[in-house]
Amino acid sequence: MPIAGLVFVVYVAIVIGLMRASGVGYEHFFDSADSTLRSAVLPLAAGAVWLTVFVVWARWDHVWRDARRLPTGWLLWSLPVVMTVTAVLHLLGVDWGAFDPGHVLAVLLASVLVGFAEETLFRGVVLRALRQGRRSEAAAALWTTLWFGAFHLTNLLLDEPGAVIQVVFAALSGLGFYLVRRGTGTIVAAMALHGLWDFSTFLSSTHAVHGPATTTASLLIFVV
Repeated sequence: MPIAGLVFVVYVAIVIGLMRASGVGYEHFFDSADSTLRSAVLPLAAGAVWLTVFVVWARWDHVWRDARRLPTGWLLWSLPVVMTVTAVLHLLGVDWGAFDPGHVLAVLLASVLVGFAEETLFRGVVLRALRQGRRSEAAAALWTTLWFGAFHLTNLLLDEPGAVIQVVFAALSGLGFYLVRRGTGTIVAAMALHGLWDFSTFLSSTHAVHGPATTTASLLIFVV
């Protein structure tokens, strides 16, 4: 666990440090292609490089793929399914005419990097560390989820007062990402859902059309 903690601290220092250095306020990260590249893509890319270097150097087993796929019943699959439906509905409710192609591409790249970096860190390095010793799988899942939620308190360093609320939603979504990792046995599936979730959230929070899709997605957030 101390090693996972060190990896986490370095990641936060890199990403949050570069986000602050970008000079873009948190609420304006995704206002344009330029702001997205400077405030999100570059910091996340640097964080992804750090995590990749560590994983390659450490040669830890079972970071990317489990030794075996763990049993996952329909009830455990229900959360990732609802999250997927919610993300799709958010995308259907986006005002696509308000975005130029470069802007959408920048947000997509940021979403892919979030999915890769945060899943590598939490459902990869941290989960692998928590699964060691005498901890049960439930304990590993719980602490991974709580750690992921608490991680979003670092947004307070970006002058985002809503970070406290983000902790709750992030923890719940983090449980969904864990269940996908558990159910498929590979972290790539968790990365895909994470990227889709954030892509839909980033776009819908910037330009959304109020309609049936957006309303239904908002209701499903409470289901999640």
